[in-house]
Amino acid sequence: MELIYSMRRKPLKCEPPNFENSADPEEVRPICTISTCNIIAFSSLTELSDTDGDTWGGHVYVCDLDTPWESHKVVSTVYPVSALEWDGEGKQLLVATTVGDVSVYTQKDYLLNEWTCLYTASFPGEHIIKAVFFHNGRRIVAVEKKPDAPISERIQMLRSVPTLKGFGGVACEGACLITGTGLVGAMMPTGESNRALVASDCLRAPRDHIAAASFTHKNGSILIAAAWRRSGRRGVRCAACALSRPTGARSAPLSLALQPLPTVYLLDDEPVSITWCLREDTDSLLIAGSTLTLWKLTERSYPVHKLLSKGPVQGNTTPGGGPKAPTDCFNTVVWQAAGAWQAGGSGGGAYVCSARLAQCAPHVLLAAPRALHLLSRDNHHYVCSRAVGTAVMPEAGAATPPKKPKYGSGAVPSGANCATVSCVDISHLGGLAVAVDTHSQLHVYKLPQPCADIPTPLSVQHIAMQLEYAMVSGYDCLDLLMTMKHNIVEAVYDRLTENFQRQPQSFQQYYYHSWLKLRIALCSLVGGARGCAAALTALQLAQAAWAACSAALRTDDKPDAPLAALLDEHDHEKSLLALEAKAETLGEGASSPFLALQALRRPLQRAIDTALTALAALVAVAASPQMHQSNGYEVWSDGSALCVLRRLVVCARACGRGGDALSRPLARLAATAATAPAAAATPPAPKPDLLEECASLTAQMTARVWDALPRCSVSAPHGKPWPLYLEYDVEPEALRYVPEPPVYAQCDSTPAVAMDSIRYMYLGGGRRPARWRRCGRCGAKSLPAAAPARSTIQRAYDTRFLAQCRCGGKWTLYSNI
Repeated sequence: MELIYSMRRKPLKCEPPNFENSADPEEVRPICTISTCNIIAFSSLTELSDTDGDTWGGHVYVCDLDTPWESHKVVSTVYPVSALEWDGEGKQLLVATTVGDVSVYTQKDYLLNEWTCLYTASFPGEHIIKAVFFHNGRRIVAVEKKPDAPISERIQMLRSVPTLKGFGGVACEGACLITGTGLVGAMMPTGESNRALVASDCLRAPRDHIAAASFTHKNGSILIAAAWRRSGRRGVRCAACALSRPTGARSAPLSLALQPLPTVYLLDDEPVSITWCLREDTDSLLIAGSTLTLWKLTERSYPVHKLLSKGPVQGNTTPGGGPKAPTDCFNTVVWQAAGAWQAGGSGGGAYVCSARLAQCAPHVLLAAPRALHLLSRDNHHYVCSRAVGTAVMPEAGAATPPKKPKYGSGAVPSGANCATVSCVDISHLGGLAVAVDTHSQLHVYKLPQPCADIPTPLSVQHIAMQLEYAMVSGYDCLDLLMTMKHNIVEAVYDRLTENFQRQPQSFQQYYYHSWLKLRIALCSLVGGARGCAAALTALQLAQAAWAACSAALRTDDKPDAPLAALLDEHDHEKSLLALEAKAETLGEGASSPFLALQALRRPLQRAIDTALTALAALVAVAASPQMHQSNGYEVWSDGSALCVLRRLVVCARACGRGGDALSRPLARLAATAATAPAAAATPPAPKPDLLEECASLTAQMTARVWDALPRCSVSAPHGKPWPLYLEYDVEPEALRYVPEPPVYAQCDSTPAVAMDSIRYMYLGGGRRPARWRRCGRCGAKSLPAAAPARSTIQRAYDTRFLAQCRCGGKWTLYSNI
């Protein structure tokens, strides 16, 4: 376990009395959680920029795992925030307070720094302890099979029962929560207003004092574990929560039913934090206090005397009905202690969390006030322990150091020893751990995958399988990419590519764009592969442009012969050769379908410039063969990419955008790539006359495309060693990475940084555009979505990258107005 980065904030001039050193577990402290999109949400008792203590209350912030210094406020409340929870897709965030107010927020216009409230509910006077969203009934499960088995067999989507069914059995949205008095509540939106439907019930008739709680989903129900304390007795009470609602009317009431489960009674330990071992389908519970204990819900048989076993025995019937034989036993479920760990001399455990998925490494993370302890859930051993050094000052040049303002004698320095760990969470793929201290300072640690001393071939195999799971499930894999060793990136890239190309054609077609994003992300980790990342990004945008063009040309009526030939995916070589000979005549006539492609003139122009850049790269590699990497990607050597570019050039010529000189060299290159064997490490050398033609063409047409943009992020290949010490709202210039384009991609008309990376147009306003969106992971910029777009085809093209950037990152809105 290694510290990746640690955040710092400006200190408060006056700390609250007995807050930092208080041992009271009821004190509300900052909490954190991480979503499937690797977006961290955390709370703070004051605003991050507040140094005078004028903003006491509850403040919720979100930040990307790759750019933690850009923290954006979601909401501010009068009372402290006591519960934070993401939904399964990372789109909705639940915020609950100590007075019973619960609200669900989502991004406004898919922007990370703008949030809007979807629905709210209120449980007056109740201290919300924990909450969880309803399950949608879809589970992505990794099945234990050989590594060379098809991905569709190793990773399967199972249909389970959703938490709450709506009309037609469709899963309903909503959340379940528990309060400090043992009240279990459920809420779901109505669709008519922002007030949610509410139902509630108690764990038991006499109210208990609940200190901690945890939820998990199993078989359509929600399993609840609540640590209680009453009259000197303590334990963990468990129950299964089932929700139902009539489907006749939209305003039908919501009903909640609780089924008690066995209780774990504790004799000499007061639980501070509890958690289920997995988020889905688990029977194991972790209880943290002065020691950490593991409990498993097992089935146990009890013998029944033959005089008492006459007739049907409750809970002991045969599968077909009727009583069992008198000699059989009575079966029931009980809690059984399976392991225990001592917290050491760090003051006991403050918070505990476990890996979320079954295929992840079985890690358990125990947070003590001054340290983090990593344990193995299977062999009951300590893996390692790391002290959380909030008072460590940054190394020179590691990043922008925190400012050290001069306060009075009672001032607390930034990151002082009084800050203690208050909450910790593990990412969904198990690559990282995020901890927050009582100053709302984030600390991100790398977790071993799956263990520290694993051989390199097994490590490559494990990471490739995890990336394939992320590709199928839709989870963001940034946590795995950040913790990957640089010496195995190329091996993982090769294995991922080889595995994907062995899959059935239907699987490749469905997950092609996800696979392409994975390849771009892997190439972006290494500075020497910036050319491969730029070429793959150009291919990604060319594929997006062709998808928009084909959708516009594919009409409901039977297409004519030229149009059908262009859209033919099977025998495309003869069709393309015929169309390339008369491309300019395809757009003639008022009824030509190619006239509708005028709205895509900028993506078509990008395709022409991409083809010119590919030809220039070919000429440069032919002149200097050492420029070509053995395992690198080049557009000119990919037959499918050349086919897409040829189709786009035909569309551009039909629309009058030029590019007639590109059809011949692209066709010859495609024929050369088609003759290459599939297992060839290097593409075949083109003929000398083709190289001369490409050199003459690129000398006359100087437009180029270079899609590797400057960025400032933790995962960029900036060369700075870990750990990094960063400060909120201060961009570290030491982490800025500016990939230099090669000589063949440099020209006067190369797209500048101030260009829209999606629409291939300038942002406007010179160097100070009015409003624009930016992705912190890849550095892409784009104008906000036009409302409404001028053309349906243009709107369809823009919508592809509306919810997220082309790299999978979130958009952030910037404004100079």
